[in-house]
Amino acid sequence: MTKVLILGTGFGQLPLINACKEMDIETVGFDRNSDSLGAGLVDKFYEIDIIESAEICKIAQQEGIDGAVTMQTDAPVPTLGKLNDELGLTGVSEHTALACSNKNLTREILSLANVLQPKYVLVNTMIDAKAALENIGYPCVIKAPDSSGSRGITKLNSITDFDIGYEQAKLYSGSGVIIIEEFIEGTEIGAQTFSENGECLHCLIHNDSLSEGEYMVPTGHSYPLNEPSIDQEIVKNEIFKALKALGLKNGPANVDLIVTDDGRPFIIEIGARAGATCLPELTSLYTGFDWTKMIIMNCLGNKQSEIESIERPCAAVILQSPRDGVFKGYNLDFSETEYENYLVNVEITAEPGDLVSELRKGTDRIGKVVTTGTTSLDAEKKATEIAKKIVIEV
Repeated sequence: MTKVLILGTGFGQLPLINACKEMDIETVGFDRNSDSLGAGLVDKFYEIDIIESAEICKIAQQEGIDGAVTMQTDAPVPTLGKLNDELGLTGVSEHTALACSNKNLTREILSLANVLQPKYVLVNTMIDAKAALENIGYPCVIKAPDSSGSRGITKLNSITDFDIGYEQAKLYSGSGVIIIEEFIEGTEIGAQTFSENGECLHCLIHNDSLSEGEYMVPTGHSYPLNEPSIDQEIVKNEIFKALKALGLKNGPANVDLIVTDDGRPFIIEIGARAGATCLPELTSLYTGFDWTKMIIMNCLGNKQSEIESIERPCAAVILQSPRDGVFKGYNLDFSETEYENYLVNVEITAEPGDLVSELRKGTDRIGKVVTTGTTSLDAEKKATEIAKKIVIEV
């Protein structure tokens, strides 16, 4: 029986676990949390931290796995790269995994390849950070280079924002290094790519929505792109340059971009895995083929066919707590028949008694709404309407 190793058994890995079950594939899961949502769903579970690459590689060899996957988080990607290299599996290499999981390495590699990206400075201390601000100017973005889920990312509009931004970046920086980047004015968009043997088979560009305020957290996505002024071929060409520079030859990638008013696409981040915030589900809905199962088939070395997308307009918005506190429950202030032609899914992931907080990072979300529509704007409107009618009790 085919056996796939899944790095992480938390909420973000549930689509992989469920897809493997549908494909009659045996699953071996690794997570430091034995109470994680997927720990009891995989066929065999190991209570091991996903960053313990040497130990996981040893067990993977003993288990005789045929492929390894993860999705929606950067933390296990370096371990995934090491597994692929040591066991000769299809997927991201360790070199590429490390480059994509550390924003300062990403910046250095893209710079050598002349890929459009923001000006940046790497700093280690508060004194260096304040000096860098004079060089970069306001507004700018301060980041932890080795975190994921929008942790440690803050937009600084003036020096008054510095202390909180610096604290957040330091808190989530494992290396102690901080990046200060130029803030690019323009339209925030994203892309989900899928490559095979060095060829990008799919480059799907979507709309992004971000939270207001200093914390730059994605709050939703939609397909297809609703910005007619953006030349998608120019955007794709810059993405292809970045994929090649970083060595993303097999499997998915998640790309964040900002396109300026004069049409230049700046690469903000690239993750060597599928995107989060409902993107695997949305991408499947938009294209008509199962994005998660494609990722699994790729890790097993199975060649994919170039399927044409059906391009169904769709959108997702996340649900968030109105304040910090304890989640009590929720009420749906609408009839599902009211939106039966548009509503795909409403999901609340928080349980009564859970500690919840305002949206400061991606993992603070407590649910989602997924819709279709006649256009991406129509789908976004429906998703937002429904989300506003879900009353969260804290």
